Amino acid sequence: MEITRQALYEALWSTPRKELATAWEVDPNANAITYASKQHNIPLPNPGHWTLVSMGKSPSQPVLTGDPEETVALEGKIRKPNKKKPTPDNPKARMQRAKTPNRTSPPASEPVSANQSPAMSISETLPTVRKAYKTYSSPKAAHDYKYQHVLPGSADVIRIAVMPAMVERTLLLMDAILREFQRNQWKIQIPSERDRSKNSLFVDGVEILFTITEHRRQERVKSERRWTTWEYRYLSTGTLRFQFGTGSWMHEIKDNKRKKLEERIPEIIEGVLEEVARVKQVEIDRKNRERIERLESRLSDLVRKALHYNNQCEQRLNHGIAQHEEALRIRRFVGAIRETSCPDQRSNEREDWLTWLASKADTMDPIKNQGSLDFSVPKDLVSHVSSMIDSDLDAYSPLRELDLEASISKIVRRIDLQDSWKYR
Repeated sequence: MEITRQALYEALWSTPRKELATAWEVDPNANAITYASKQHNIPLPNPGHWTLVSMGKSPSQPVLTGDPEETVALEGKIRKPNKKKPTPDNPKARMQRAKTPNRTSPPASEPVSANQSPAMSISETLPTVRKAYKTYSSPKAAHDYKYQHVLPGSADVIRIAVMPAMVERTLLLMDAILREFQRNQWKIQIPSERDRSKNSLFVDGVEILFTITEHRRQERVKSERRWTTWEYRYLSTGTLRFQFGTGSWMHEIKDNKRKKLEERIPEIIEGVLEEVARVKQVEIDRKNRERIERLESRLSDLVRKALHYNNQCEQRLNHGIAQHEEALRIRRFVGAIRETSCPDQRSNEREDWLTWLASKADTMDPIKNQGSLDFSVPKDLVSHVSSMIDSDLDAYSPLRELDLEASISKIVRRIDLQDSWKYR
């Protein structure tokens, strides 16, 4: 069957693929339509699209790009390869297989050590896994009220969060992961003392929390207690997720279409090692940051001294200008009085007073007394602080590790902010 890209695009977003496959008489599982759409870059509806449509919502629809008139060929029914029926496992069949010689040897595979061989049944697993299976698979096991996963029956059981149907597979997977942890000589704590809903793994002194959970599908249903309200029911999807991290942030490796978690154990080990490296780097960065803060705290004392020195220079200047202006004001006052007449009987008193004022102005005026002036000038903060560090290397040599210009600028902003709040 052949169809244009535009027609296929419109059909995909108006009718579910399974209905299209039935109407067009192609692969009933819609694999042919899906494959052809991906090959010709035709956007497909996301999972849950038709559920949202049935609820009266309008999900976003991407625009078709490319040539809309290009022809797309849809193949007929795709034949699935015939699978050999499994050999019945009963005493008669086992006796028959024992009598029949094995004419063909199985294909060679990678050598696997005894402690790496995955357990095929719970009876072959580690004792901690067998104990967990006993409590999780018990008919009396309690279930979580909301998500309906099985709850552990005792305090020292491996922590997982899956529904009853997934317990056996989850614990077989956990057994393989725990064996890999043991092979790497990593300490395991079940459950974790820090978070009782998870297990702990210690690698090079770093504690990593881990567990296996099941991805659940949410279904909205009418409440059985009140017909006007809705409730949510959670259903098993069969998709497992290995979650690990430090608690504040959890990473996740899960089943996908290409690989199950049982095939992704090397990725799990690599992910754990990467998380340990990240945690160590965060700790190194934290210690470096705290060390820089301690150095900047010591540097702030020198910066305050340099700022005080510059402020003293400014204050002396302002004081000298104020004294000079006061002296000029007094002299103008004396001149104004001399220009006016005075009664003869008080002329001597006036002259003595004006002489005292003129002397006071001369004593006050820094221009008349330059020997008492301090000619110190403000200094550049960075160069001044650098000189103070160089003058006492025994006490301040670690401060040389800092970027002085950036650190001094940050300290000055902090001091200005503190002063602004102080005088509010």
